Amino acid sequence: MGSPLFLQQLALSIIVAGVWITAATVLSERMGTKVGGMVGNLPSTILTSLLFIGITQSPEFVSETTRTVPLGMFLSTMFLFTFISLAKRGLLPALSGSLICWAALAGFFALFQDSARITWIILYFAGALGTYLLAEKVQKIPSLGKVKKHYSMGQILFRALFAGSVVGASVVIARAGSPFWAGIFASFPAMMLSAMVILTRSAGYPFARATGKIMLLASTNIVIYSLVASVTFPSVGIWYGTLIAYLVAALWVWFLKPLFDKGL
Repeated sequence: MGSPLFLQQLALSIIVAGVWITAATVLSERMGTKVGGMVGNLPSTILTSLLFIGITQSPEFVSETTRTVPLGMFLSTMFLFTFISLAKRGLLPALSGSLICWAALAGFFALFQDSARITWIILYFAGALGTYLLAEKVQKIPSLGKVKKHYSMGQILFRALFAGSVVGASVVIARAGSPFWAGIFASFPAMMLSAMVILTRSAGYPFARATGKIMLLASTNIVIYSLVASVTFPSVGIWYGTLIAYLVAALWVWFLKPLFDKGL
């Protein structure tokens, strides 16, 4: 299956994702879709992925890997926008349609994998802002408040196991590949997929769509995280680099909050 270090990465990714997504979906239902969308997309999968790439490869390899993270996040954004656009038709059509969209775009952009980092950055931010405006101004998806819900231990465990298994699968797939594909799968929409499925089943598709709308723009923090990590990992090491990158990403989301409050 792999080295002990990889198995540690896999186990940590599953645990972190399970706990994080469970907490984020509960927080979204308890405090509303704006808070849930902002918190749910903070770096988690990419944090463990880049950290272990740095440990097993080198900080310089991490810097190279992050070159395609903006492209990976563009694909994730298209996945999420497709999901919330199809959510009215049911969970299965929304999930299958969004995954087909992600795979088709990934295959297409693999033809241009030698493109410069700035190309992917411009593509991503245009996609994130454009889809958010479409969801907010054209589809007019309203933000929603809290949902009154009692959680059993079984429901909590299901969320954690489901989210952890989805993220774990993406980590396994990402392991064998070039820096291009490692970057793509480091930003695979495992967190988005898990959150959308959980919220659709738990609170209904309108609530999932409202949370997803916020995630479209809040996910920019992951690209910010990868850009900072590409500089800090080689310069100050993987541990301090991770800490600095995470703090910058969290601050970025906080600065976006007034935009969400005003509906841009």
